[in-house]
Amino acid sequence: MRTLILMRHAKAVRAHEAESDEARGLTGRGRREAAAAGAAMEDERLKPGLALISTSKRTRETAEHGLGNFKLETQFDDALYNASLEGVWDAFSSSDAESVVIIGHNPGMGELVSMLVHQAHDGSKLARDFSGHFPTSAFAAFEIKGDLLRAAGPRLIAAWKPPRERDED
Repeated sequence: MRTLILMRHAKAVRAHEAESDEARGLTGRGRREAAAAGAAMEDERLKPGLALISTSKRTRETAEHGLGNFKLETQFDDALYNASLEGVWDAFSSSDAESVVIIGHNPGMGELVSMLVHQAHDGSKLARDFSGHFPTSAFAAFEIKGDLLRAAGPRLIAAWKPPRERDED
């Protein structure tokens, strides 16, 4: 059984504040929430061995602030930039690590989380919170059996989303 941790990048500057979408970095809030997400992963005793990260500035900065305490291999993948749920799944299934964290973008990340929650037949409040809405800095961790997109019996083992701050920095 493998572990898949899906994490959406943290809060980024607005589009007009960067030269391109790929160049959008994190806000102060984004840096704080990425660090909090990493701490929550540690609290949940998640131990990713491989990080697959979109090449955008905001995903790279999310990894820097959120995964700094983990000893893991890091790979940056252009294909994860705005990847579909199938693209995100393909990145996971083509790796051979026991525990993988993927940092990417919606809608693909959120759609894959929703699909796995649905397949898990998990009616808990935690699962309901992540079905259909995957906010910035959030992560959801699943135990995965099987190697197809229709994984046999995924199980939601941990999830976290940041409390919302009033400031937008």
